[in-house]
Amino acid sequence: MDIGIGLPNAVPGTEGRSLIDWATNAEEAGFTTLGTIGRLVYPNYEELVSLSAAAAVTSRIRLTTSVLLAPLYSNTALFAKQAASLDRLSGGRLVLGLGLGGRDDDFTASSLPTQGKGRRLDEQLTEMKRIWAGEHRGFAGLALAAVVGGGRWPGCGRWYVPRSVWADLVGS
Repeated sequence: MDIGIGLPNAVPGTEGRSLIDWATNAEEAGFTTLGTIGRLVYPNYEELVSLSAAAAVTSRIRLTTSVLLAPLYSNTALFAKQAASLDRLSGGRLVLGLGLGGRDDDFTASSLPTQGKGRRLDEQLTEMKRIWAGEHRGFAGLALAAVVGGGRWPGCGRWYVPRSVWADLVGS
């Protein structure tokens, strides 16, 4: 059985050094996964940034967003690049857990409507799948595909796609 533990990125008053120590201690204690939660309007550390910090001081523990409110990330190409970068920098340890978000205040703070968020998430998943498969987006898309999309990472013998996400997207 795998047992994970939450990273206290959403605990008010948590200092950055505490997140780093928590991640290190969790890995040393044998936990298999380090998870985050997040809300835009909470005074918390953003999930991908928190997991990037944890990735820098760990080497084995999986890193998961549980769950990241994907419709709030309105620039899908940038979101795909951020997730793919974290996955690659961590040695393939990212588990990208996505959700719709159920609180209107997060969407209000983002100037986004709550209506249609399910459709937006479906579109994001389709778009991320295309980006990670290497679909080109003009000059900027060529760079994205070469660095994090369907292009190959320097020295990497496989097409780059976050494994935990790809398994879910292939069938969609």
